[in-house]
Amino acid sequence: MALEFKLPDVGEGTTEGEIVRWLVNVGDTVQLDQPMIEVETDKAVVELPAPKAGVILARFGDAGQTVPVGTTLVIIGNPNEKPPTARAEEVLLAAVSAAPQDPTVGADHTQGVQAAPATRRLAREAGLDLSKIIGTGPRGRIVPEDVRRAMTAVTESVPPSIPDATTEPDRTQVIFKGIRKKTAEHMALSWQKIPHVTVVEKLDASHLVAFRGELKAVATTKGMANLTYLPILSKIVAVALKEYPWFNARWDGEQLFQYRAVHMGIAVDTSEGLVVPVLRDAHDRGILDLARHLAELVGRARERKLSPEELTGSTITITGGGSLGGLFATPIINYPEVAIIGMYPMVTEGVRVHGNWEERPMLHISLTFDHRIADGVLASRFLGAIKALLLDPIGMLAYLR
Repeated sequence: MALEFKLPDVGEGTTEGEIVRWLVNVGDTVQLDQPMIEVETDKAVVELPAPKAGVILARFGDAGQTVPVGTTLVIIGNPNEKPPTARAEEVLLAAVSAAPQDPTVGADHTQGVQAAPATRRLAREAGLDLSKIIGTGPRGRIVPEDVRRAMTAVTESVPPSIPDATTEPDRTQVIFKGIRKKTAEHMALSWQKIPHVTVVEKLDASHLVAFRGELKAVATTKGMANLTYLPILSKIVAVALKEYPWFNARWDGEQLFQYRAVHMGIAVDTSEGLVVPVLRDAHDRGILDLARHLAELVGRARERKLSPEELTGSTITITGGGSLGGLFATPIINYPEVAIIGMYPMVTEGVRVHGNWEERPMLHISLTFDHRIADGVLASRFLGAIKALLLDPIGMLAYLR
């Protein structure tokens, strides 16, 4: 029996995706889990696999087209099987009529406009009235191509503007899209919903530097190019969470859930904006295992090749300034989590040691937490536990199984 494959929700909060490239054609035979199409979301470019083996009986959509979650993309069936007719509400793609009409000369539809949310947003951003556009989709539905043609027609019909005293030629409108748009929405949501409080600690990182140096030598013998402080901090945080599980939690609506497993979100800077891949089961992994997996995640994040599973389900997040400078920051929580750890660049300072001044590498770390789930005392204790392990990383051995 033929199966309609629809665009799934490939990430938390994903509502639509842009078709990047088709990997199959109508008539092709596909195997289970064979990649069929590349779709770009606001987080990554993902390959969607075939949910069953069979023949591609029909496919819908062109490269560059944005479609909502739930849109039928492919119909898979048996050879010589006739594809079923997909419902118009499910196939929101252009079915241009043999004699297309000018989309800018439509009558006013007093009974309402048939258009998907993505199409409505496209028209709204372009300043177009959907009721003035005639749809060429199924049952007269307005599809993105109709809006784009209307935009082109409006552009061609408007004569070049003549600057006057009220124009501002030195400014350009900034359009948020993709990861940057999603990040802006996510940060605003987090700030609106969560009462943020930040506590900061400063520590002598001499033992941490030495620990990393020794571990880096071991990593080199195992073929690892580099070992950063991030996997070390990830393991330390996972260990500290055993004693302070309140901070390994996520909101689901109005309910809060604590997690036994630690799935560490790692903030990664990419050319498209900030992405947060997830280090799964950090509580059960060794530092070198975390480092190897982290390097793979960072590489795929910067290539926008992360899978949906690698972008969802984090229970706490770590961010850092790296080599960018800045003493410390007050990062915004990665909602719906309840806490985010910040690790910042080390600075050399003079420290009084046994009556003498010595130069030591000093490190700032921060904990921003949801004040609804914890008070400042508990948060300071949790950050203090992390600080203690950073001061003496060998102390982690007491907690490892």
